[in-house]
Amino acid sequence: MRWFFTYQSQRGNVLKIGLGMIERSMDGLLFFHGGRDVHACIAYNFTEDSARLHSDGLVLLPINFYVTFDKFRTIGRCRLAWRYRDEIGVVFERWVDVRADTVSSDSNPA
Repeated sequence: MRWFFTYQSQRGNVLKIGLGMIERSMDGLLFFHGGRDVHACIAYNFTEDSARLHSDGLVLLPINFYVTFDKFRTIGRCRLAWRYRDEIGVVFERWVDVRADTVSSDSNPA
C-alpha cells in the first residue's frame, strides 16, 4: 500500500507526497518518544523512504524519533541514518495516518 498526503506550505505551495522525490523544501516538526518538546525542521530530498532534514540547535538526537509535515495528521517514524552538525539523514520506517487511527479507535471501543 502506498501512502499519500497533501501538504500546503505557508507560501501556498501544494505538494502531494508519495510519488518520486520532492525537490522543494517542506516545513516539519521533530519530536521524540517521551519528550514534551517539538523541534522545527526543514526536509529536503524527500522520498517515500528517506529524507534529508535540517534542524537548528539539536544537541542530542536519538536513533529513533518522529516527524510530521502536516500538523500531526500524519506521523512518520524515523531512524537516524547519518548526521553532520544540523543536517540529518533519516530513513522512514513507517507512516501513521493519525486521523484514520483515531476514527477507527473511537468507533470500535474495546
